[in-house]
Amino acid sequence: MLTQRPMRIHKNLIGYFLVTLLAGCGNGGTPEKIKDTPTSGNICISADDEYSPLTEAEISVFEGLYRKTKIRSVYTTEDSAFSLLKNDSVRLIVVGRKLLADEETYFNDKKLHPEQVKIGTDALVFIVNNSNPDTLISLDKIKLLFNGKDSLWKQVDIKSQLNKVSVVFDHENSGNSHYISQKLLQGNKFPSYCFALHSNKEVIDYVSKNVNALGIIGANWISNEYDTSVIRFRKSIKVVAISIKESANPADYYKPDPYYMQTDQYPLCRDIFIISREAYTGLGSGFLSFVTSNNGQRIVYREGLLPSRAVSHNMHF
Repeated sequence: MLTQRPMRIHKNLIGYFLVTLLAGCGNGGTPEKIKDTPTSGNICISADDEYSPLTEAEISVFEGLYRKTKIRSVYTTEDSAFSLLKNDSVRLIVVGRKLLADEETYFNDKKLHPEQVKIGTDALVFIVNNSNPDTLISLDKIKLLFNGKDSLWKQVDIKSQLNKVSVVFDHENSGNSHYISQKLLQGNKFPSYCFALHSNKEVIDYVSKNVNALGIIGANWISNEYDTSVIRFRKSIKVVAISIKESANPADYYKPDPYYMQTDQYPLCRDIFIISREAYTGLGSGFLSFVTSNNGQRIVYREGLLPSRAVSHNMHF
């Protein structure tokens, strides 16, 4: 389990803001409660914080096209997003995995059959301080790092003069931490030098100020080359290139670009899903349809992620 650093905002205040945001959103709804259509109405959705830039971009364009719509978004941990969906507090969620078997059973028992649609592919990005010369790391070294057997920068690169690595995640129960736990730790505990903050943005800020830090964020936060905030983030840190094999050749190391995600040369990728529990064809269905359309998929591509469907080069808004 990851250590959670002290929160900058008191938990009670966060709870208040969440309740306020969800108030009036309504639930998945039955036909008797329909107040929205695919192109009109007001709903609440949730997303893993990792996908907040993508989700915000999709909502912005969708609401611009359909002026009678309002989509309120809650950005939280992966676990919390699934809880909100389960409790009928939001209509749909944007997350990095599909429903687990017990989650499917829960919905099936309620005669609900959530729609699960892949909308793109994301990558876990490793970032380091601008003063850190170590920007090439093999997947085997990463595995050793998370199994507590390789905790020094000089063990990552013998020439490094840095001290012990501090590995920092966005959230304790985020999709990023779950991915590492399941894929590299096989469910074992994180080493003591791993801890969590409360957002991808906080991870970037922490790494920019701590030379020994190794941060893990979603590609969505630093991949849109047209976004001024992304440009600013990229100037404050370095992105690590990763190789699936131990190699002294820099050409064997790849950064999390969409092309290398598609060719499997970048090893730490996962699919992005929209999961909807909408019981009728309402605004949630309209938003999902938009995200999987050519225009919606072009936004996925523009955000530096790999779309789930082939897209044309022109956007029509």
